[in-house]
Amino acid sequence: MPGEFVLDAKNRGNSTDDRMIDEFLQESCRLLRTLDQQAIARARDILLACYRCGGRVFTAGNGGSASTAQHFACDLAKFVIPAGARPFDVRCLTDNVSLYTAWANDAAREEVLVNQMRGLLKRGDVLILISVHGGKGFSGDLVQAMLHAKEVGAQTISLVGFDGGRLHQESDCSILVPVESTPQTEAIHLVIEHLLMDELKRELARGESR
Repeated sequence: MPGEFVLDAKNRGNSTDDRMIDEFLQESCRLLRTLDQQAIARARDILLACYRCGGRVFTAGNGGSASTAQHFACDLAKFVIPAGARPFDVRCLTDNVSLYTAWANDAAREEVLVNQMRGLLKRGDVLILISVHGGKGFSGDLVQAMLHAKEVGAQTISLVGFDGGRLHQESDCSILVPVESTPQTEAIHLVIEHLLMDELKRELARGESR
């Protein structure tokens, strides 16, 4: 029929392409089974405690992880909250492009996130950091943000991949995706994000019903 797209044999892909798709999905399933469920539960509990004490959550990441940080902030501010209840007080540190680039232009690049939090981040707050490499050779700004959080007594949660780097070693709670693959790491980080949001939504709804 006119205008109808017909997928012929040349466009259908081949068995090698299909095998690559299957291998990626199988690897995703394997990685999900290796996640530290106790670390995920601890991250949930840290966020619940922050909400209940009226603390603030900051999120940050670079590249694709910046969009995951945005996603965290969006879901914490809206999705998890029971109808009529107060939202999480949450800020994504990469949302304000003007502010971010102003600091990046006028001060050390590694201090961009710290400069946004200085005087705001305090004890009882939570900093969520998302990084494929965990700050190992990359994302010095995330490492400096973690160290600043430690100085002021805020809690740190990290989502990392590869060997986890410094963020995995020094964060209060770190969830590692043990694979040397950026696509797999970032994909699993989003699954973890949604799992945490589902847990928080359930726990907050339970609190409202009591």
